[in-house]
Amino acid sequence: MEFLLVLFIFPILVVGASIAGYVILKKWYIVPLGVFGFFLMLTLILFNTTFFFWVFAYTALALLVSLIMKFTIQLLDSAT
Repeated sequence: MEFLLVLFIFPILVVGASIAGYVILKKWYIVPLGVFGFFLMLTLILFNTTFFFWVFAYTALALLVSLIMKFTIQLLDSAT
């Protein structure tokens, strides 16, 4: 079950939260900070310290998606 969470469900949730968070908040750094805090708490409460690698991986994914959203929306706004 942890395999499915780590490789499929968590990344889908992070991408969805990053897109929704940027659209709603218009700040590219808020969602990656929230993702880092959320998964850090999961590491300390639910998982063991080997999950700490995934905390950084999901934070990097959230940062990447947020920046892509920022530049895409800026590009669309400048085109109109």
